[in-house]
Amino acid sequence: MAKVHFVEKPPDGGWGWVIVASTFLLHVVVVGSTKSFGVFYAEFREVFQESAGITSFISSILGSAVLLFSLFAGALCNLCSCRTVVMVGGVISAAGLVVSYFAQTMIHLFFSVGILTGFGLSLMFSPGLAMIGRYFGKRHATANGIAVCGTGVGVFALPPLFQFLIDEFGWRGALLIVSGLLLNGCVFGALLRPIHLKEDRKEEEVDIRSNTDQKQTKKIHHFCQKITKTFDVTLLKHRPFLVYCVSLFGTLLGNSMIFVHFVANAQNLGVDKTPAAFLLSILGISEAVSRVLNGWLSDREIISKVYYYMVGLTGLAVCNIVIPFARSYAVLVVCAVLYGFFSGIFYALIAVLVRKYVGASRISCGLGWAFVFEGAAFLLGAPVAGWLYDATGKYDMSFYAAGIFIFLSVLVLVPISCSTDRWTRVPDQNRDETVSLDDMGKLSMFRHMIDDDDGSRIFETS
Repeated sequence: MAKVHFVEKPPDGGWGWVIVASTFLLHVVVVGSTKSFGVFYAEFREVFQESAGITSFISSILGSAVLLFSLFAGALCNLCSCRTVVMVGGVISAAGLVVSYFAQTMIHLFFSVGILTGFGLSLMFSPGLAMIGRYFGKRHATANGIAVCGTGVGVFALPPLFQFLIDEFGWRGALLIVSGLLLNGCVFGALLRPIHLKEDRKEEEVDIRSNTDQKQTKKIHHFCQKITKTFDVTLLKHRPFLVYCVSLFGTLLGNSMIFVHFVANAQNLGVDKTPAAFLLSILGISEAVSRVLNGWLSDREIISKVYYYMVGLTGLAVCNIVIPFARSYAVLVVCAVLYGFFSGIFYALIAVLVRKYVGASRISCGLGWAFVFEGAAFLLGAPVAGWLYDATGKYDMSFYAAGIFIFLSVLVLVPISCSTDRWTRVPDQNRDETVSLDDMGKLSMFRHMIDDDDGSRIFETS
């Protein structure tokens, strides 16, 4: 068996830029397809003669499944490799759309498009971001910003493509062709060449010690510990990471509301349908540019990345509160541009902060748990916005509520952004770390390995 070569630190380049290109294309396909699937909405409603609410569940289930199932993607990456997980995801997502070709009821589409295709897309979504976190250290935000701007390209390019396919081949034929597009995930996944970091070896040494002590424990306890390790449940005991995930939930809860009522609010002001819909395109283009720009700027280390992230969230909250006061199309365009700019800041730094709090060796499951919180917020955001409109008869309350949720998510981050003095810096990276277990073999003390921006190792004992 070939000896595994462990590198001292992320290379910050080299094959890493191929990883960035692959993840960029995965975002074009995965996120672009997810956000563009609403193009099929009118066709599904006309064919199956269902209500607007029932039909909209297809896109809602698909979008939330991509995020919620990311936890399983992270666990599978721990069991095999990111490359394998992405390639399997490409096959499963394509199979889901092929099965949808034979749909005769809306419930069929709930499972084939929403669950099966959503699960496959989730397997392609987070592993690429995890690989970037393993290949990049000081340039992580720049690389991540380039990769995630693929979302804007996908949202811009895929809706007209999907509509063209529907017009030419019908919705069933369009689904088959889109399934072929998703199979390209196998090609992009094949580019995710694994890299072995020195801190991976530290994790393996910890596992060997843990397994040695667990030989005397009961099988059921060993099974539970295996599940706990696979899904890395101990991350939820890591206070800074858990606080960040709670903040992320509030951010996405507010951020998801604007996509429900932004266009409708413009139409209510007298803006025609086409210019009103174009506001989201303006927002998407601004966000795509912002992700790259602010990823690069945050790597300049003018201020801490956590503070940079909080600036973006504060800008988002202010934009939400200002939108109800916009009474002309020109002002709405300015709001869309600014909203896209500030959302580009926090989207570019999500994976960067996850890596900061959990370390490169645990980033797969870290992203999985973070996306679970995002998915839960995504599911609740649209219903909350709809309920507020039904209760008040105005769109204003949705934007005010969104601003409040995002402001609260900023306040949640304040404790961990001001607690850097509680971290213990360990200059000797070769230092032997031990793990103590209680009589039942349970882990009573663990250290969280974190890569700081300058590549040094930081630990926190909980």
